[in-house]
Amino acid sequence: MAEPGAFPLEVTDVIKDYPGSVRALDRVSFRIAPGERACLLGPNGAGKTTLIRLLTGALSPSYGQVRLFGLGVQHDDFLTARRRVGIVPQLPGMYRDFSVDDYLQLVRDLYGRGDIAEVVEGFGLGPYTRRPMAELSGGMQRRLSLAAALLGSPDVLLLDEPTVGLDPVAMRDVHSFLRRMMPGRTVLLCTHNLAEAEALCESAVILQQGRVVLHERIDALRQRIPALLALRAAQGPERLLAALTELGTSGRREEDAVLVPSPEPTTQAPELLRRLLAAGVDVYECRLVTPSLEQLFLDIIGAPHART
Repeated sequence: MAEPGAFPLEVTDVIKDYPGSVRALDRVSFRIAPGERACLLGPNGAGKTTLIRLLTGALSPSYGQVRLFGLGVQHDDFLTARRRVGIVPQLPGMYRDFSVDDYLQLVRDLYGRGDIAEVVEGFGLGPYTRRPMAELSGGMQRRLSLAAALLGSPDVLLLDEPTVGLDPVAMRDVHSFLRRMMPGRTVLLCTHNLAEAEALCESAVILQQGRVVLHERIDALRQRIPALLALRAAQGPERLLAALTELGTSGRREEDAVLVPSPEPTTQAPELLRRLLAAGVDVYECRLVTPSLEQLFLDIIGAPHART
């Protein structure tokens, strides 16, 4: 059940205080639209884990509202809404004595639906169904968490650091599974891995000191920082920098390349290359560099934000 026209995830003016006058969240508000794949970013202590726990119903806000499909935690149908959410916790939370099959049966009973055989096959858990969960590798435990989250065919996925602590091979496998799970679902991915966030998400919610400083599409964020042209010349970076200065163009050295801001690279790059060639500088590489999510994130949290 859901309120007509409601957002799958909605946080309104939320404050969360802990004992000792610790304010983890300070009037946080944002909404995740149906089908939106958003990453939740922020430095350590920004309030990300607290926010995820509020959205799962594990915590209650000190003030404000947290809603799933328009239903707050006090609503009679909140549990029904909660069953439409699949959760992958930061720590798998293994029931050490349960077998894989026992655990998936428990999850199915809690959600009241789901095809265990389907998720076992989809996540390659067939050889492990009778194995105690405590004996699974870290990567296999994370697979099991993903299978459990998907078992109830959720409309929303809450992913709290789904690849933390995994080796590169296990991380690659989890990313592959996530790419299959995400289409058609609303997703909130909490992660410190900015490359992961950029690969899997289309928008970002950035927390800093318990407040939302930004909620925007990643492609729109990129427009805040001009693209760069990475140039390499046969005469070396110092000669290239000198020639750019003579042409009235700024640049900065990065190892053996020179980076030149270029808001309109398709029109500016050809003209710049012609002028450098005429100045006797042989540019053998010209590559467009767009800002990564990591650069955007550092630019945003590094700038002062007025509290309102």
